Amino acid sequence: MKDRGARRLIILVAAVWSALFGFYGFLAYRARLWSPLWAIQPTRRAYASIPERPPDSPALAQMRRGRRLYQEMRCGVCHGSEGRGGVKNPNADPDGKVPTLLDLSEAFTRRDLKDKILKGSRPPPLGESAPEPPLEMPAWRAVLSEDELEDLTAFLFSLKSGQQAGN
Repeated sequence: MKDRGARRLIILVAAVWSALFGFYGFLAYRARLWSPLWAIQPTRRAYASIPERPPDSPALAQMRRGRRLYQEMRCGVCHGSEGRGGVKNPNADPDGKVPTLLDLSEAFTRRDLKDKILKGSRPPPLGESAPEPPLEMPAWRAVLSEDELEDLTAFLFSLKSGQQAGN
């Protein structure tokens, strides 16, 4: 009796498996018939080679390194990914927001900006009795090399507001 039950079980399992594989084989066959991919043949046509990108100018390469540093150092958390500022900094003078980095060349010399980056900055409170603003720019003296500072400064000076960039 045991052999007969085991034999029936094996036959049942084999029938179920063959039905499943047959059904999925049918679906695969139909998908190939409905798809135009089976008719596509590889081309033998020779295409022109893709021209190599011209090398970056030294100034452009420096700005790209500066942008990478800006992203790696997480400056965009407060100043925004594009340097537009606007993150709320309650009690910070003058408007309670982190300042924009657009058009820094109008407000700073390169040396002044480098000093501000190296020393950090704490915004003044709105009034004498107001609490200190929670956000401040940390000092980066121990983190940045002189070359990195040059790259970052070049990137920050390249940021322009919309009307400045259009001129």
